[in-house]
Amino acid sequence: MKNFFFFLIVFLGFCSGYPSVFAVSAYAASHHLTAGEIQRVRAFKELLSEVDTKSLPQTITELEKARYPAINLEMREAIAKTYVDIVREQGVTGQKKKEWLYSMVCLNMAYLQFGGGESPASTSSLNKLILRKLKEYLPSDVLKQPGFSYSI
Repeated sequence: MKNFFFFLIVFLGFCSGYPSVFAVSAYAASHHLTAGEIQRVRAFKELLSEVDTKSLPQTITELEKARYPAINLEMREAIAKTYVDIVREQGVTGQKKKEWLYSMVCLNMAYLQFGGGESPASTSSLNKLILRKLKEYLPSDVLKQPGFSYSI
């Protein structure tokens, strides 16, 4: 039961307008994003403009405070690319459907972070598609990178 609540908190923090547990760190020091990294943030924010309620400065601040900013940036880019691919390929229309899809992509990213690898046989075809695309856009060594995997 504790795992479920932690998973839910991580998911809600990542996709909501509130500070993300992925990004917020106990460390006082922060990493300042380079001009190139800020451009990458702008690019993924543009892809998510219909569904991401966080402002560009909020997102930059979260990434700068992250314990592992590089992997957090890569995760957000993978989420954005996965979301856009599926919207285009599946012809997703309507704000509510797009918001729901975005939440599903975020949920599947959290699933990967908590050690979910292959999707179970009972998983929906949409979840299988999302997981496949996330893995396609994430670095091949993502599981070995500090800051990606979480356990309780």
